[in-house]
Amino acid sequence: MIPSTDELLEIARTYWPSQEDPNQEPSPEAHRLHALWRRKLAEPGPWNVLIEQLRKAFPEKGVGNITTASDACFWCVIYPSHGREPPGLHWVYVGCASIIAPVYTVYRALIEFGERQVLRQLDLEPPAVEPAITLARLMETTMGLSLLPPDIANHPAPVFVGWKSPPKTTLFHALFTSYPDNLP
Repeated sequence: MIPSTDELLEIARTYWPSQEDPNQEPSPEAHRLHALWRRKLAEPGPWNVLIEQLRKAFPEKGVGNITTASDACFWCVIYPSHGREPPGLHWVYVGCASIIAPVYTVYRALIEFGERQVLRQLDLEPPAVEPAITLARLMETTMGLSLLPPDIANHPAPVFVGWKSPPKTTLFHALFTSYPDNLP
């Protein structure tokens, strides 16, 4: 069951500061997020299972765990093929499992592969196609999470997340990442 928007806003305030710190000192919220990450990384069991299930489901694709402790989620990416992508435009699918709320999201990025990767489009509401369908199903069954609806994900959050600040910060940024386009 998805928490209400008010509950999600309260969760966001627990882990992200509502005021900018001019001294750049870690906030009490940052300390709480880091402590939660220490616990989650000590036993990431369901996440590791999910990554293995994705690798089995898509052996021809490149599946990677791109989790960083600066965000509020475990992150994975599914590239179109195993190894280096051929030049051209390709959709890359991303799954995020929040560590602060029982929700997940799946989105896609259109990337132009060549001498360097260039993001051409970000689609936070991908169509129901593979591998998004399987990624969503495994997030629900393996992780026990619920999909965060786009209208709630886009709700403004009065917190500072990375370089995002109110009024541009949304629940998507607070529950997952403020850099959805920062893919390896």
